[in-house]
Amino acid sequence: MDSDSIPLSYVLRRARYYISLLKAGEILRRYFIMNMFDGLLTSVGVVIGARISGALNPKVIVSTVLGASLAMGISGFAGAFMTERAERIREVKELERSLFTNLDNSVISEASRYVAFLAAIIDSLSPLLGSLIPSLPFFLSLMGLIGVPLAFLASLIIAGCLLLGLGFYLGKVCGESKLKYGAYMFLSGLAVAILVTLIGGAIKWGG
Repeated sequence: MDSDSIPLSYVLRRARYYISLLKAGEILRRYFIMNMFDGLLTSVGVVIGARISGALNPKVIVSTVLGASLAMGISGFAGAFMTERAERIREVKELERSLFTNLDNSVISEASRYVAFLAAIIDSLSPLLGSLIPSLPFFLSLMGLIGVPLAFLASLIIAGCLLLGLGFYLGKVCGESKLKYGAYMFLSGLAVAILVTLIGGAIKWGG
């Protein structure tokens, strides 16, 4: 099949097959949730820290969040790819020893390479999204579409809603109360906000 004419439906079916073959859905889901959570809390920390320091400047916040999210994305991609690739190679070699055969050109090896790359993509994009989405109001403020106070409030509301959404998803995955897991996630974000406020206040008044 010509690579230029491969339909998206085929690519998606192949992806689902590889993920199912290696039972990789759980690890990919874990990468997404953990790193999305990290990105959200990073954004919350930057925004609240800027507010406490008196530097609630959209340009400063946007550049800080962009820098932090890009750093998390690049390190996440490299770390996840190398880790997953090593784990998948180990699994393939163990299977080769069990079957007394070479699996270099098998669908198992192909699936292992694909899953390692997909894990790296998820690991890099999820914190990027988690950081950037709550920062969108500051992009709007930077363009003069909304005021800074509204951007600050909207950013925290968006982050809170996303934390609740992650919690609901976790509750659905484990078959337990969505509200309970949503509350756990939201309270985690609130705890970070309070901690940053306390530390920032102590530094500000101590200086």
